[in-house]
Amino acid sequence: MQNLRDKLLKAGLVTPDQAEKAEKTSAPSPRAERRDRPERAGSGPAPGGPLLVARLQPISAIPKLPPLPGSKASQRLEAKRQVERDRQLRDQVLAAQVAVEPGERTFYFVTRKNRLRRLELSEAQAEALEQGRLAVVERPDPAQIEHALVPAELGVALVAEFPKAVRFLNAPGSPVGFLSDDEVKARAASEAAETPEERAAADAPQSAEQRAEEAAEAPAQGETPTGPDPG
Repeated sequence: MQNLRDKLLKAGLVTPDQAEKAEKTSAPSPRAERRDRPERAGSGPAPGGPLLVARLQPISAIPKLPPLPGSKASQRLEAKRQVERDRQLRDQVLAAQVAVEPGERTFYFVTRKNRLRRLELSEAQAEALEQGRLAVVERPDPAQIEHALVPAELGVALVAEFPKAVRFLNAPGSPVGFLSDDEVKARAASEAAETPEERAAADAPQSAEQRAEEAAEAPAQGETPTGPDPG
């Protein structure tokens, strides 16, 4: 390029200004050099090849794994489920419960915490329990567990859905919560001998987590008939 310019200048075919301008015009620009420079291996897609684009999945679309059994998260989840089950049970009991008729008949039953409790009933309601027309079931109120009388039909249905909630039911073929006279007397004597601290600890309300753990256990059934007031 330099020799050609010198020859043109020497022959008088171009002026020095024209030669310098032509030289600048013919010089490749840095951008053009980059375009002409071959790509290094691995620095980009092959000519004519497909362009691969990574598609990131949004976090909200990724399914959450269940909490590990025994973890705090699992316990909170079970407690939440138990609270909902308690609400369902309470609604069913409140819709069908029978008002207690106070009387001279003492009727004993055992709570799910294995504590002896009694109801002072009329002769008619005591006989209805003994003959299988009424049942004693839990009614989980927000602050504590109460017990109520309900028709036996509801008691049978609750045995299947909330087995631990049914505390006494004389259902044919599958009685629940029966006690003999000797068992009633033994339980009463045992609880009477407790210290105030032991009694308070035993009577403390169960948490939703504790009731959730018991919900998986089989109900205690098939004991002997309940007896009269032990004393």
